[in-house]
Amino acid sequence: MNDHDPRPSGLSLALLGVAFVLWFAFQTVQLVAERRSLTTLAAGQEPIHANAQKMREQLDALAAGVARLAERDNANAQALVKALNERGVTINPDAAKAPADDKN
Repeated sequence: MNDHDPRPSGLSLALLGVAFVLWFAFQTVQLVAERRSLTTLAAGQEPIHANAQKMREQLDALAAGVARLAERDNANAQALVKALNERGVTINPDAAKAPADDKN
């Protein structure tokens, strides 16, 4: 008497399967595009990072030179090292060599 079939129809399952496949395909395309974009951004930051590293090395060399001057009783260098120490900046004169020292 009841004409309603308790099993889901094949069309419903097929549509559900197609929807899942399309959703996963869409997500895959989006993730690939985002990965490509991130790779491009990372490549664009390489020169910036290299320049920042070079500047840091120069700053470390300069700070090490000031620390070496302070060790030789230079009053201005001692005042600068003291002011930096009060601000929490420590200088290791042995960590960095001055650029002139690297040429020899």
